Parts: sequence; C-alpha cells; structure tokens
Amino acid sequence: MISILALALALCALPQNPIDSPEHLKPLVPAPTQTAAAPPNKPQAQPTQQAASSTLGSERRQGSLQSGASQVPDSGVGPRKLDPNQAVPFAHNRTLLKINGVAIRASEINELVAYYRSCQTGIADLQLTAAVNALLPLKVMSAHFKNDLPGMLDQIDAAYAAIVGGEDFAAVVKRYSEDSEAPNAEGRYTFGRGRAVQPFDRLSFSLPLNTLSHPFLSVYGFHLIEVLDYERAAKPADDRSTMRHILIMYPGMIALEKEGKDVRTWIKEQVKAAKIEVVEAGMENLVPAAYRKQIVRD
Repeated sequence: MISILALALALCALPQNPIDSPEHLKPLVPAPTQTAAAPPNKPQAQPTQQAASSTLGSERRQGSLQSGASQVPDSGVGPRKLDPNQAVPFAHNRTLLKINGVAIRASEINELVAYYRSCQTGIADLQLTAAVNALLPLKVMSAHFKNDLPGMLDQIDAAYAAIVGGEDFAAVVKRYSEDSEAPNAEGRYTFGRGRAVQPFDRLSFSLPLNTLSHPFLSVYGFHLIEVLDYERAAKPADDRSTMRHILIMYPGMIALEKEGKDVRTWIKEQVKAAKIEVVEAGMENLVPAAYRKQIVRD
C-alpha cells in the first residue's frame, strides 16, 4: 500500500521550484522524531464552519479549509499565525478555473497564497501560479475518481466522529487508515515545509496544536490530521511539524499500486492530459505555462 507522504508529489511546490524539478520527485518524509509524543488528552475538533455548495456538499471537502488567520497574538509556540491584516488576492469567492469540470475557487487560491507568504518571499504573481499548480492534481484526481468520493467521504466522516467521540487515535487509524506504510500506529510523521501535497502541507504548518482538522481532500484521497508538536526555526521556511493522520485513499489508486504501476508517474500523466477551462476572463494567467496549451478555447 502507498505511503501518503513517502510518495507525495512535489506538485505542491513553492513558486521558485518548477513542477518537473527532479528534486520534487524524490521520496519526501524522513522517519518521525522519536521524542514527539501524542498528547494525553483527546484532540479538540476544529470548529464547524459555514459550508458552501459544491459537488461534495462543502468546500472543506474539496480541500478548502480555514487559512488559520487569527486575531489572537502569536504566542511563539506551535504553528505560526498567518497575518490577518494581509490583503488576499481575491475579495470575493467564486470559480476561476475548472479542471476536467471541477472548480478551482478563489478561496482556495487565497488560502495557499496566504500560506506561501507566511514562510517565503516571492513575487505575488508567481505565488498565484504556484497555488494553481498545487491544486491541479487534486482537481484532476477528484474528477477522475468522482464516483468513489461519496463512499470515501462516509468513511472519513465516521473516522472523524470516532476521534471526536473520544476513541483512541491509533485504534481509529487501524480501523480506517489506508496509509499502511506509516512508521507507527498513529500514522505520525515529522517533516519540513513543502514536503507534502497541498493542502496537507498547509494544514500541517497552520493548524493549532492538538486540534483535529475537518476531513479534507488531497490528490490521494481524504485525510484527517492533528499537529502534535512543532519546531520553530530561525526562518519560517525551515520549521518542522510533527503530525498524525488518517487517510482514506482512492480505491482506484490503491488498485494501480497493487498492479505495480508507478502512481506518481500516472498522476502526472493525468494532469498533463487534463482539460482546463477559464471561467473568468484574465484568469488564464494563473495557469502554469507548462499547462496553458491544455486550456480549452471556445
């Protein structure tokens, strides 16, 4: 079975790193830090938020969660607070692009750009393109496996309810998670920024400590994560997060891996064959140059 982080694509690459850079095709996450222990109490559940209409009933299930921006001063412990006063690229949430019929929303781009700004310097236009670059594989896979999503969502919601209800995290991992190569019973990893797909990376470095995320979708399937420990470095780009997680993976992706296929290469092939529709005039400039020939023209 695929390890969600050991095979994580670099399609979450930050702007200065091109999508096909060999550096972003390597196995990604080292063994977890042995000193990071799970908290004795059960995690807090992330507060319920207003859900917008989508193919799955809410944007959070397409990977669009709260950015982590807060009016509370940074305590200096745990993931760094995002700047709540920084202007977002898009003032109104709407569909900007469609990838094989699946929307990329302004809110998703806003979240990723806010995250990129929190840990790097860069040109704003490149950060916008990097956000679309990170979202492309997620949208392609959700379109390709759209018939699997309702059943997968039922499973991740059941896992979420079990944890919030007080069940031991490792027991829930054993019953539900399909990251069978995780190095411990809790599905725990320690890693640096930019080493996992979005929004897995973003949430691992922005969720408050000991707070359970809502179910969210990545290129591999649905996840729950909880940040257990966080190491702040001299530079935000060098921070490290220790988290534990549950994965409900696309069944078709599991089948491909069992057939001996390189899932990472297969995903890249699907992305390169995707049809990109520009919903709002001018938004074609958000599409990475390598994929602009895939834009569907009227």
